[in-house]
Amino acid sequence: MNNIVTGYNITTDPDFLDEQNAITQELSVKLERFHNLALEGKKTSIGKMLDAIEQYPDNPQLKNYLSVLYGQLGNTKKLYETNRWIISEHPDYLFGKLNLANEYYLKKEYYKIPEILGEAMEIKALYPNRDTFHLNEVISFFKCAVLYFTAIGDIEQAEVRCEIMQKLAPDADDTEIAMQQLFIARMTAGHERYLEEEKTRISVETKEQEILNISKAPKFKHEEIKWLYNNGLYIEEEKINKILSLPRETLIQDLKLVLQDSINRYGYFFKLVDEDVWDEEKMNFLVHAIYLMGELKASCCLESIFDVLSQSDEYFELYLGDFLTSLIWEPIYKIAANRLEDCKQFMFKPGINTYARTTFPDMVEQLALHQPKRRDDAILWYKDVIQFFLNSRLEDNVIDSDVTALLICNIIHINGSELLPDIEKLFEKGIVSVGTCGDWQEVRKALEKPDKYNKKKEILSISERYEEVTSSWAGYNNEENDSQHDHNDYYDPPLIPVRTEPKIGRNNPCPCGSGKKYKKCCMNK
Repeated sequence: MNNIVTGYNITTDPDFLDEQNAITQELSVKLERFHNLALEGKKTSIGKMLDAIEQYPDNPQLKNYLSVLYGQLGNTKKLYETNRWIISEHPDYLFGKLNLANEYYLKKEYYKIPEILGEAMEIKALYPNRDTFHLNEVISFFKCAVLYFTAIGDIEQAEVRCEIMQKLAPDADDTEIAMQQLFIARMTAGHERYLEEEKTRISVETKEQEILNISKAPKFKHEEIKWLYNNGLYIEEEKINKILSLPRETLIQDLKLVLQDSINRYGYFFKLVDEDVWDEEKMNFLVHAIYLMGELKASCCLESIFDVLSQSDEYFELYLGDFLTSLIWEPIYKIAANRLEDCKQFMFKPGINTYARTTFPDMVEQLALHQPKRRDDAILWYKDVIQFFLNSRLEDNVIDSDVTALLICNIIHINGSELLPDIEKLFEKGIVSVGTCGDWQEVRKALEKPDKYNKKKEILSISERYEEVTSSWAGYNNEENDSQHDHNDYYDPPLIPVRTEPKIGRNNPCPCGSGKKYKKCCMNK
């Protein structure tokens, strides 16, 4: 069957290479047993394997199984000797070439790999006289090519091959290995870029949290508010509905008091967590209060929200964590969609945490996507914010290169090409973290030729959002999904290399460039 992705024929016929590999009917019956012996990795199998090789000297696959056996036994010297034996006696045997290329990969002698697999790193170029290849040959070759390209830092070429592998054999083990290696390469490159950008990153100096000697809880008008302090995100919907049914005016007063309590008793709750552990049922009261304000569409609470978002980095880590980087925009959308000017003025406030500040550009992005008639309002809002940063000085303590980068991402998401001249000035001023949004050329391309992916996010009710979080976020959903793969044991892939991952702090910005913290973005992938 001709494959339009690769340009050559690909077959899954198990007998396709029998003639080339000198597999007789007699040998075909025995191969599975020798394959199992190789995987079992017992020393007593070496003699049996050598006897079989002596009996069938023209078959390269038995020698390949011997290589696998030495690998299972940890005898690297014999494994490498066998690889060279295969190459010398069967120079056209693909898996012999792949084994040798894999050896060079493990030795980090990457420059030698094209000498074995060809400069083009294409199977058809390696075997120009062949028009048909077995699927396992193609996938194994592509995996080796991905390992090579990720090793030398050519992520683009690795991505091209991974994409083909996913189309041809999405469930194959080699495809999974290649995708994992590509992911690690992306993370490594991103982390290196992050470290390099740290040298020039512009950040604001945030305040230290004021610690008050207050431990007594405030007196609320409604007893039901105490539920917020004793229930985590698994709080029953009936309790939420009961709270929302309380008299609006006094309920809003109580919710504002909850927000103020999080500030007044920061020292108390910090000590509580420090001496014990973060208790999900006791420490989500601030999230509850903000989301309830959102359900009430209580625009009168916006000043209290501003006060909360003006606190310290430590405050956000204690109370909001991943909500700040991922979801706080949602209740704020419900609260502040008609108060864009006030939100813009908050953007101009000095000393604000990066993600507290970017909550509002995120909200405005979704406003433009959910309410297309207000897109012009969003564009004007972004333009004014950009102009503010252009007119600001570093000593004003408002310029944050991550904020401007994430702001540009928001503009890309709504296809705001009208703002290209303004965005270019941000790059000219040198106040953009290019690792987050890309450099000027990449941003211009993204705006001039926008992708078709819809960045509009769901806006859920408080109960729906809690259900979504508790069923999908790490820490709530610890269920591991074991991938099941179909195994075709007829051909054996080369030895799987050892993979190492870059060390990244869980609370550091994710090096993939999403703008989220590592623990909420790529850590669990």
